[in-house]
Amino acid sequence: MLSLRNIQSSFAAHLFEDEPGSIIPWIRADSIDPAARLQIYRNNLHAGFQKTLALEYPVIRRLVGNDYFRQLALAFLACYPSRSGDLHHVGTPFASFLRSQFADTGYLYLADVAALEWAYQECLVAAELDPLDPLTLRDIPAQSYGTLRFTLRPACRLVHSAFPVLRIWEVNQPEVTGDETINLDSGPDFLLLLRNPSGIFFRRIPEDDHRLLAAFTAGKSLDEALEVSLASNPQFDLSAALRRCIEFGVLSQLTFYQSTL
Repeated sequence: MLSLRNIQSSFAAHLFEDEPGSIIPWIRADSIDPAARLQIYRNNLHAGFQKTLALEYPVIRRLVGNDYFRQLALAFLACYPSRSGDLHHVGTPFASFLRSQFADTGYLYLADVAALEWAYQECLVAAELDPLDPLTLRDIPAQSYGTLRFTLRPACRLVHSAFPVLRIWEVNQPEVTGDETINLDSGPDFLLLLRNPSGIFFRRIPEDDHRLLAAFTAGKSLDEALEVSLASNPQFDLSAALRRCIEFGVLSQLTFYQSTL
């Protein structure tokens, strides 16, 4: 006899598989065929998952069409079944899934569009935190600047793509009519997303600024971020880039870097 745990595990497994297997004998009919009863749960799981994913990735759905989006959603569900009671999280690895699906094809840009859409979703639900007051820097000794570590506001995200993903996103909004052809070679995009009281805004920023903010996001100190930036661009102007970052309002806190060595 199967234990309750085994029955529950078999039931859960059937929701993701076509063959109900040994669980059928343990399902009471009650005027409904056991296989049909199981199929109701299976259909509800698939429908709910597809609906949630479509709400999180409307541009991807528009780009690939409803039928193919449903196919992608089911393949994605099979690879990444949700393990959270919060449906918002089901789409977290979708960009990575698309990247593996379309690697070495002409549709790789879809993964970057998905990354932009997920960054948008994260900004929507992130906590609010006031931007850094630049006067905070006034009282810090100059010799301590290199050990500063900046934190970005929670409702801020960085996106980088070799493709013009912002333009793709813009022309695929519900209110946009027309049939614009976008040259995929017209990238790259270095983007900053930030939530403010009026909604989420997108800003193209210089590559240097994007690299600096990415270093801050990775937890690097100002000296370490400068080292990364200069390795990519020996002409990098830290003062100008840092000033722009503060003006963007994306920095929220600063602490002093503590070495673990």
